Amino acid sequence: MAQNDNGNELTMFLFGAVAGAVAGILLAPRPGSETREQLGDWLKERREQGSDLLNRIKDLKDKIPAKKSQLAAALKAGKEAYFEAGETKQESLNV
Repeated sequence: MAQNDNGNELTMFLFGAVAGAVAGILLAPRPGSETREQLGDWLKERREQGSDLLNRIKDLKDKIPAKKSQLAAALKAGKEAYFEAGETKQESLNV
């Protein structure tokens, strides 16, 4: 099988999985109103979860610049301390 068929196979697999899930929901042995209500509740939960996730992502985006500057300052301080310790050690060896 050619390598460029892998994307097409994956797409067809995903399409089949979605079609099977939809058919399973629609053909379930429940009244249609009950199935629609359950599906509506499920979709509402997913929307709320997506909204919560977006809020967390926005919070992280707001915090990233501050964390980045803290990390840069810590790295700079660590580098300076390392070089100062090396100079002190070198001076004590030269005495």
